[in-house]
Formats: sequence, structure tokens, C-alpha cells
Amino acid sequence: MIRRLFLFLSPFLLLLAACSRASEEEFDEFSFTAEEMEEISSRIDAIENQQTGSAALIVEMEEQLTGTKTVVLDVAQAEQFTSLRSVGMGPTTENMFRVTNAFVNVRTAPSVQAEKMEELTKGDQMKLLSFPNAAWAEVELMNGRKGFVNVGYIAEMATEQTLPELKKKYEGQYYVDFAFLNVRASPTSQGQKLGELLSNQIVKPLAIHDKWARLAFEGKEGFVSAEYLRPFLPAFIVRQEQFALPILRYRGDEMGIADALVKHLAFLKASGKTMMTLREFYELLLTQEERDVRLPPDIVLLAFSDLDETSLKDIADALRATGIHATFFLETGKIGPNGISTQTVQTLIANGHDVGSAGHSGDDLRALTNAEITLELSQSKQILHDLTGKDVLAIAYPGGGMNDRVIEQANAAGYLFGLTLTPSAGGTFNRSQFLQLPASSISSSTTEATLKVLLGILQ
Repeated sequence: MIRRLFLFLSPFLLLLAACSRASEEEFDEFSFTAEEMEEISSRIDAIENQQTGSAALIVEMEEQLTGTKTVVLDVAQAEQFTSLRSVGMGPTTENMFRVTNAFVNVRTAPSVQAEKMEELTKGDQMKLLSFPNAAWAEVELMNGRKGFVNVGYIAEMATEQTLPELKKKYEGQYYVDFAFLNVRASPTSQGQKLGELLSNQIVKPLAIHDKWARLAFEGKEGFVSAEYLRPFLPAFIVRQEQFALPILRYRGDEMGIADALVKHLAFLKASGKTMMTLREFYELLLTQEERDVRLPPDIVLLAFSDLDETSLKDIADALRATGIHATFFLETGKIGPNGISTQTVQTLIANGHDVGSAGHSGDDLRALTNAEITLELSQSKQILHDLTGKDVLAIAYPGGGMNDRVIEQANAAGYLFGLTLTPSAGGTFNRSQFLQLPASSISSSTTEATLKVLLGILQ
């Protein structure tokens, strides 16, 4: 009961303490009235007795106590995170295209003179119905409407696994790369003219020999000059599904960890490794939604949790000396005059580091009710957002404790990533594991030999 009361009240105390204009005298004078304490107690009792276990009640009470709002994830961002975590880009990937230009007009016919129906923006999706020619695609929009868009402004969505099969669909297809192309009865410029192929018309020749292509034409066979045919293949957005990104998670409060880090950094650099933050990984994922770019080899992610003011500064100093950036996971309950200063947090951001959440109280989330997990995750996210001015993308589960219920709450709270303490060989994972990223626990006693195993470095 007391622990839960502290959990509800601590965000308020933290926000007061973090305010640079609030004096310690003002902090000491703060108190609840008897009526307020009775209201708090009755609400907590209601939750304990399961009269209501809704997160909404707890959020409502927290808002009344602190006067602040918890994070409400933007719907568009929530959809984006779901898309980023989807393996294979969802069950309807086949024939799905995405807008690659800043915008593209949807028209009623395959012509720039046709009436404009709608305007799509970069990233919008549609289903391909057909290619009337190499310049236009007939598509079905996500709202069910059908129209035509310029082929040059869209790309088919593919994965590394599906790309070869998708390309096969277009094998042997060519388009006319000229104003028109004469179809003749024999493979010679003096042959009888049977008709014409229009510019951008798509054909599938029966054979191409020397300078002539043989094809079916109006129930007959004809020949066209192969010089004016070009292979037809739409653009593709190839998205990486599997990643090899070893995550080394350091416990900051361990004796000698900063000294060990200095040695580890020297080893990593000598091994040809490059360090990346989770935010930089997120930016790579966004780029992969637009074009074919892969996670480079030999990338390592450094993460630090269980930090206090002293250990945080020692680690930050070691990183600054080597010009390396990392992701720091902070318990927001430790931020304040007697803990990690707000200036230290803001300095991390100014120096190019990333900041994630380690919860508020540091309690194992598996031991909390859903409502308590919601408050832990949303309040921590809000506090860090207010301090850094950046969206908080990741949660490092305290003690590595997570299960399906915790993952579900982390997703609902608007986190893209979740760090565990469960390693994987070479740090491999796929998109569906973003909320349970494998991470290796690193201590001051971790040797170079152990690092080689964790990083998949062959002896």
C-alpha cells in the first residue's frame, strides 16, 4: 500500500524537484490536506480490491495530483511504429506500392490531362491493379478508390526474401522507348507494316534475335526494332528484416565499470567496430521505408542503465575521450537535486548521446499491475521528453524483467524498442523483436575473450 502510494506521488515530487526555480524551502512546505489523502487512499483501495483496475483511473488521479498530462502517443507515430515492427511489411505486401515522391496525383485515367481525384504524399500506400503502360499504374487506394498514378513516383514494397520472386514477375517484359514503333511482317525495315506500338507500351517478345524482336500482334506475329525496347521493371523499396546488431548493456552502478569501459572501447575500435545509438538505428529504419539501405556490418550498440550522477559522469567522460556516442537509460525517480541533475541529462543530449527510460522507480515491471506499469512507463517517458525535448523511443526493462504483459504495456505506452538482458548469438534479431531486443550484460570483469564471443568475432 505504501509503496503504491509512493509510486503515485513520486512523479509529482520529482517534477517539483526538477524545476530549476523551485527552492528547497518550497519543496519542504508541500503537503496534502487530510481530504486529499483520504481521496488518494480510497482510490488506491478501490484498485487493490479490483473495483477498478483501469489505467484510466490511475492516469486521472495522477493528473489531478501533478497537474500534468501523461504521454499520449500520436496515432500516426503509433501506426509508424507498428509498421516498423512488422515482419514482411504485413500480410498484404503482395502488389503493395508506396509513394516515393513528395506527392503524386491520382487521376481518373492514365494521362496528365485526366481529372485529378486525390493527392497522395510520400509514404502513402496503394495496391497495384495493373500497368496500362510503363508510365502509369492503375491502383486501388487504401480508402478503396481506384485511379491512376505516375509510375516514376511509386515503388513496390519488398523484403530481401521476396525481392527475387517479385522481379520474376517482370522477366521478359519490355516497353517502347520512343514516340512510336512500327510493327512489320518480317525482320527488316522494308517489311510490310502491320501497325504501331505506342510510346511506353509494354510488350513481352516471343524472342529477340540480333536487332529484331518477334512478338504477338493483333492475332499475328510481327517484328519490331529491339533498339527501341527497354526492360520494364518498377522501382523497389527493399526493407531489411533481419539485423545483426550486438547490444552491450552495462550496469553503471558496478564498481570499476568506467575503467573497464575504457579498455572495452579500445578493444572495440581495434576490432573495427563502429558504435551506434538506438536513435541512429531508428533513423536508419525510417530511411529503409524509403529506399534500399542496410545496417552496415560491424556495428555495436552501447547501452548503460542502473546509473547515478557519479557513474553517469564517469561513463560520459570515458565516451567523450573516444568520441563515441551511446544510449543511456535513466530511472526518472533518480533525477533531481539529490540524484542525477537535469543539467547532466541535457548535457548528454547536447553531446550527441541518446536517452531512454529505465522506468521511474526501477521496480521489476513483471511484479506490477497493468495500471502500475502504465504509470511507470508513461510518466518516465513524459519526464524524459520534457527534459530532453525528444521523443523517448526505448525502455530498458529494469533488471531485464519482461513478459508478454509488460511488452504489451510498453507498446501501448508508445515505445518502439525494449531492451532485455537476454543475449543472442552475434546480436541477431528481426523486426518483431524490437520490444524485446537481445542485450548482453557487461560487467567490469568481462574479458576481451567474452566480448569476442558476444560480438561473433571469430578466433
